Amino acid sequence: MLRHMQRKRIAPIAVVSLAGVLIALLAGAFTAAPAPSAAQTSAADAQLATIKQYCVGCHNDRAKTGGVSFEGITPGSIGQRAEVFEKAVRKLRGRVMPPPGARQPEPAAIDSLVVWLEDSLDKAAGQAHLRDQVVLHRLNRKEYANAVRDLLAVEINGNELLPEDDTFEGFDNIATALQVSPSFIEQYVIAARAVAVKAVGRPDARPGGWTFRAAPGTQFTHVPGLPLGTRGGILAKVDLPSDGEYVINVADMATNIWGSGMEFENPLVVMIDNQIVYETVVGGEEDVKLFDQVLNGALDRVNARLKNIRFAAKAGPHKIGVAFKRRTFAESDDQLQMFVPGGGQDRMYRVSSFQLQGPFSASGLGATPSRQRIFSCYPDKADAQELCAKQIITSVAKRAYRRPVSDEDLSELFMYYQDGVKEGGFEGGVRGAITGILASPFFLYRGERVPAGLRPGEVYAINDLELASKLSFFLWNTIPDEELLELGIKGKLSEPSVLEKQVRRMLADPRSITLASNFVHQWLDMKRLDEIVPDSNVFPYASGRADPREDFKTELTLFADSIFREDRSVVDLLRASHTFLNERIALHYGITDIKGDRFQRVDLKQSSRWGLLGKGAILMAAAYPNRTSPVLRGAFILKYIQGVPPATPPPNVPTLDEKDIGTTKALTVREMIAKHRASPTCSSCHAVMDPLGFALENFDATGRWRDRDRFAGTVIDSSGELPDGTAINGPDDLRKALLRRPEQFVQTFTERLLMYAMGHKVEYYDMPTVRRIVRGAAHDDYKFSALVEAIVQSEQFRKHRVAQPVAVGAVYDRPQ
Repeated sequence: MLRHMQRKRIAPIAVVSLAGVLIALLAGAFTAAPAPSAAQTSAADAQLATIKQYCVGCHNDRAKTGGVSFEGITPGSIGQRAEVFEKAVRKLRGRVMPPPGARQPEPAAIDSLVVWLEDSLDKAAGQAHLRDQVVLHRLNRKEYANAVRDLLAVEINGNELLPEDDTFEGFDNIATALQVSPSFIEQYVIAARAVAVKAVGRPDARPGGWTFRAAPGTQFTHVPGLPLGTRGGILAKVDLPSDGEYVINVADMATNIWGSGMEFENPLVVMIDNQIVYETVVGGEEDVKLFDQVLNGALDRVNARLKNIRFAAKAGPHKIGVAFKRRTFAESDDQLQMFVPGGGQDRMYRVSSFQLQGPFSASGLGATPSRQRIFSCYPDKADAQELCAKQIITSVAKRAYRRPVSDEDLSELFMYYQDGVKEGGFEGGVRGAITGILASPFFLYRGERVPAGLRPGEVYAINDLELASKLSFFLWNTIPDEELLELGIKGKLSEPSVLEKQVRRMLADPRSITLASNFVHQWLDMKRLDEIVPDSNVFPYASGRADPREDFKTELTLFADSIFREDRSVVDLLRASHTFLNERIALHYGITDIKGDRFQRVDLKQSSRWGLLGKGAILMAAAYPNRTSPVLRGAFILKYIQGVPPATPPPNVPTLDEKDIGTTKALTVREMIAKHRASPTCSSCHAVMDPLGFALENFDATGRWRDRDRFAGTVIDSSGELPDGTAINGPDDLRKALLRRPEQFVQTFTERLLMYAMGHKVEYYDMPTVRRIVRGAAHDDYKFSALVEAIVQSEQFRKHRVAQPVAVGAVYDRPQ
């Protein structure tokens, strides 16, 4: 395969650096600028006076605190030092500067200064700054898996096939972070072969094996996807490579040689696509007698019932389930034990894993979804094979490459076909061609070509095919569908009315849920939730089988998706009074009228739970495994809600004392932090973060409401004062304070969404565009579609500058 890749002459694709540069307006370049009016001069003087009074004391030529001096600035120097003043605007908006403890302007004066600085920056920017973009953008693991699903109708786990993707600021689709090394290329080639075999199948498939394990905390309740009336177990999705016989071996039951728990019958069923193919019983009167009579061999006999379970199946996707039937607990105390911290469950058997083996006696290939997708024709005689093969290759490659297939493309891929024919006939050739397609740079990279005849520094718009691909990966995290691709081929997608119609169609499509499951989770750094394992000694109600983290993720996804899909104001992410709960999360939230494992839309009576800041996923991710952290929660709000990342803490910061020195008295979290922030190096940042975090202190580290600190034995104090002097007490006051300036949250949201859409870091020179989008959306109550459409229409999304080409394979600097 690699020798074919070496034969290929890939047309040059411009790859350029990330450095942003100013594009000068040619029109009027030699015309003198009109003199400012008296009113403009007066306004500028007033703002410069505010800066001199409250900022220059630290930021002067002598002190240069933070490496910045504002001494001697003029209205004209704002645009010349845009990067510095964009940072200043961000800190002023977050009320981080002037620092708490220093002299403070009136809130109205800060707001006025922010407006003036932003207006000055926007006017100085003029035409949008356009980055010299790295236009080779590798597909990440999720994009690869989604593309394979839509291209070949095959479900794969990208995490198992491909190396881990690097991230930048939480996002896994940032071009400069998606590095490529020789080992990466090798793994992509191996993955291409595996996917091709899975998609086409092998009538001569050799027996193989798969092992499926139960997720933590799933064995005492119903597992979604398994039939109602079952308890625990495993639901596995698998693509069988061939028609034939398969064997399931269920892992041994966890008991001892005396058969603890055998007094109760536990019916177990094995299901293929929800049809029972095997049923047995573990435990009961007969098994009790068996253990009484044959002590040493009884357990082996019981476990033998769970082995060598044979069934016949066709090739293709199937759902295999192994579970216990739910039984009555009337005769035992097991039901009560489920709610006892650390309570034993020895009498309730678990399915920890099962192994699937096969195919044995492979008998051919059925009409699997992937084969139906691939084989648009099938030759009935040998001399028709090449013509059919070219038809199949052209069809698959067109969607994979997101463009029409050239004669050169077809010639290259046909060599893979010919090699495959030698080993496996016509279908072997098709497998080889699909391997070549999936290993091609034209599939693995999102490339944007520079139009011929342009010189370095010139601006160009991406073409309609590139726009189709960029739009699809933004809104669906996958390749374009046929409708979008055809519009790109015809050159009609860039027409404003057509583009708007397509954006709305795509947002209404189920695939747009990736904006919630992918974008929102990465924006809010939900990866941290995987790293937080609740301390079972402190939070037994949120540990082990009661671990709520996966349910919390689902709640967050469904909540965000509802805001987007209903095209509501994105401000509703902070204030919406509904959520989605199943019984487990409802009980965790103190809501008792939700039954079952299915998530339901619920109108929340407790206003403290409204919006993102009442969601368990957020509250747990911004905490420690054994206690709350107002610091982490405050920093979370500053960074992800207000868009003002707090400064990195100084080195060697001491840990919090959990007990009063010289006593055994447990300290409240507030008391711990009060001692900590007494240090001058810590006080200024904590004065901003802590009041935000303390407002959420009634939620424990698992997101459960509490009125008292059970360790310190005191009533929770959630009061605080924001830097602007606003007194708050609890989550409702915090939410109201944040909603007084909704545009700040919308700007933060838009900035992150633009970053996700572009696949690049948002730089200071992008901020005028961000503000323009936010101001435009304000007229439509900040509706989600208004923000998306403005991003898609923006020059940042659709235009680039020409830069000097860099050879493919060059090492790019990471964004700083």
